[in-house]
Amino acid sequence: MINLKQLLFSVLFIASAFFVNAQSDSLELVCPLANGSPRIIRASDRDYQKSSEYGVMFSSKTDSLVNAVHDASVIIVTRSEDSKYDIVLQYKNYFFWYAGITAPRVKSGAKIKAGSVIGTYIPGELLELLMYLQEEPVNPRKYLKCK
Repeated sequence: MINLKQLLFSVLFIASAFFVNAQSDSLELVCPLANGSPRIIRASDRDYQKSSEYGVMFSSKTDSLVNAVHDASVIIVTRSEDSKYDIVLQYKNYFFWYAGITAPRVKSGAKIKAGSVIGTYIPGELLELLMYLQEEPVNPRKYLKCK
């Protein structure tokens, strides 16, 4: 016979798993390059979690501004080995990691809205967007609302 504590724990565990799935399925992300027609260069839907390619690559011949994909807090702004910048945003348990930004326009600790400019980008180069739910990689293509 199942005791009351075990039953309550099981119900809470199932409810929290349902909430996380419902939360992630309702997430909508705006395009990081909004002023042109960004082209998704790479994103693997097949065996996504097993792949080393967790990001989506964008390229645009006209865009020069990089936008936040969601309301978030800026948690990291750092210069990378290629002299460009990485910016990491956090919304609840989601993390959005941008790579390939030429000049940041935000600082760590800033609160930003979806669509806000977070940095500049050189048209024609690659911009990478990585997405994580806690520490697990997530395919952002499912949530992106790009034209």
